[in-house]
Amino acid sequence: MNMVCNWKGRGAIVVVTLAAMFAPVGASAEVVTLQKLETLSLQNQAHWEVVEANTVQAGADVDAARAARMPTFWMNISGVVAPGSDIERIRTVDGREVNVRASPTVTESTAFRPNIRYEGTIDMRAPLYDGQTRAAIKAAEAFRAAAEASSSASRETVLSMVRAAYLDWMATHLTHELALGSAGDAKAQRQRIEERVADGDRARSELDSARYEELQAELVAADAQARAVAAKRLLESAVGSELSEGAEPDTSLLGIDFHVPNVDSGREVEAFERQRDAAHHEARMHRKGRLPVLAVVGQTGLAGVNERAFPMYRLGLNLAVPLWDGGRAVALARAADAHASELGARAREARLGHEEARQRALLDREHAEGQLALAKRLVSVSQMRVQQAQTSFELGASDVDAVADARVALRDAQSQRVQIQVARTDAILRLSSER
Repeated sequence: MNMVCNWKGRGAIVVVTLAAMFAPVGASAEVVTLQKLETLSLQNQAHWEVVEANTVQAGADVDAARAARMPTFWMNISGVVAPGSDIERIRTVDGREVNVRASPTVTESTAFRPNIRYEGTIDMRAPLYDGQTRAAIKAAEAFRAAAEASSSASRETVLSMVRAAYLDWMATHLTHELALGSAGDAKAQRQRIEERVADGDRARSELDSARYEELQAELVAADAQARAVAAKRLLESAVGSELSEGAEPDTSLLGIDFHVPNVDSGREVEAFERQRDAAHHEARMHRKGRLPVLAVVGQTGLAGVNERAFPMYRLGLNLAVPLWDGGRAVALARAADAHASELGARAREARLGHEEARQRALLDREHAEGQLALAKRLVSVSQMRVQQAQTSFELGASDVDAVADARVALRDAQSQRVQIQVARTDAILRLSSER
């Protein structure tokens, strides 16, 4: 928002008077509030859509990580045609009859006769202990928190751009309104002098001075209009939407009240800290990859050859112990730790920058509050000088140049007052963005 405050040197911008801020609005005018444009910008910005997509993806990654802790079931159905493995009934030594699979030798006549083999099972695996999955869930949750914090930081960046462009548009728009008013006053003054010159009450030279003042005021108004149109285009670019032809800013924003904001670390700082924590959890997840995994496994179904089918089931424990992965897990953990250290350093740097910006905004607001009373008094005195110069001119005690000089002084005083109002509003908006 510094682009709004640093108007020193932009002498072409003569900002609005208090009377201009409360001037009647035309029937075709549409007052566009800052809140409305902020909402539009978040809807239209492609970068914001990418950030939102990353947040949704991070949430889906958490669900996927948690799913690894749940039992899994799957169905297997297979059928083949192959020789051998006939079903034969034999009698055991204790007199029982059982069915067994038996394959004929190549010397037998049925050795190559095809048989249909089939199998249908439902398999299950339920983890009992899986340290890596637990660490993966925590890492996914940390990355989701980091994505949400980055989303908030990106949102503030988008809104800051819109706020800066909006205040700039407001200033140039009201400058144009003031320039039009000044041009109208100069025209009316020239017409009055023209009548008095025609009546012989004034010298011809005063009419030339009045015409000069009128042309100069019209040139200022034309320049102000060009700058207002350019500022509007910049605002439309920041918002991502075109404004109507009769769009006007909400000048009541200049009277915004100041509330002491909650002191926090800032969205950018929080984003870096969340990303740092996520990197630490990622490193822990890689180290946990060397832990054993204990799970319950089960299977049930049917298996058979030709018309003979038999039940089958299995229930047991499975222990998987990683032995060696070539050092991959250790290397990934070290890389994640290094990334966490980098993010921690960036978070500290961002914290210092945030605190410096906050203190600067507080000073800007404090200075603006102190200068505003002086600026109002200066405007009041300048208005009196314009009235005195006009009265003196009407009585013939002074020329039209004295009136023009008084009006320029008034315009400068009004410009200073509104510059202070804009600087105050900018500082308050910067502080309000912390809340």
